[in-house]
Amino acid sequence: MSTIDPNHVVLAGDWHGNTGWACHVVERAAELLAEEQHKIILHAGDFGVWPGQAGRSYLDEVARVLWLHRIKLLFVDGNHEWHPELIQLQGEAMPLNNFRLLPIDSCSTTRARIFWIPRGFRWNWHGKTWMGLGGAVSVDAAVRVEGKSYWREETYTAEQLEHAVRPGPVDAMLTHDSPSAVKMSFGQPPSFWDPMDLARSDAHREQLQDVVDVVQPEVLIHGHYHRPVRQVIKPYGTQVIGLDMDGEPGNYTLLDTRTLKEVSVP
Repeated sequence: MSTIDPNHVVLAGDWHGNTGWACHVVERAAELLAEEQHKIILHAGDFGVWPGQAGRSYLDEVARVLWLHRIKLLFVDGNHEWHPELIQLQGEAMPLNNFRLLPIDSCSTTRARIFWIPRGFRWNWHGKTWMGLGGAVSVDAAVRVEGKSYWREETYTAEQLEHAVRPGPVDAMLTHDSPSAVKMSFGQPPSFWDPMDLARSDAHREQLQDVVDVVQPEVLIHGHYHRPVRQVIKPYGTQVIGLDMDGEPGNYTLLDTRTLKEVSVP
């Protein structure tokens, strides 16, 4: 693949294995990125990597539509992701533009369309340094089954956090969770959510905030909370773009990678 950097990318998140919606956004991305030589969707997690035939069929269909429109999709892992499958990919990175990522779809490596961005991974577009940092807490873990519908690897490790704050500038972050400085109002949580999981989620947001405080990016894109967010983290001015879930109009937007500014979507 050429090292020409994309001028625009589509931002999306939280498709949750929803094949119809995922293919709809890919088709919209083809329209929005029609002038781009290299068309890329950056996905903020809960993309839909899942065990079983349903998970496989989803990936195959999304990969097919991506291939049809000559688009590549790069995602950080959400909490609702099959983490053991992703971890197995470590060490199998392949070239993509001026960096290396991990292909996960079933196409051959010459046709691969879907790539996982490991936690703390950095790359450059137009002289801007990006970093991916997936992960979040499943606040509904109490009604899930460990090893089948949620995995402990959904949260950061100490090594991942140390890797994320290594020296060097970071201009943009793609995360699943949202740093604690971003103010949200959730109302009364459902009765089946365990307060301990809510506390774990708060602690995870604080860990992400610690990373953001160190690297101080110009822009941070996240998902996870299923609501559109546009806020600024003071005092260093990080612009936060939070994306809504599948089926909602705020699920995707367009970003200029040269300026790191959001572009109005028609």
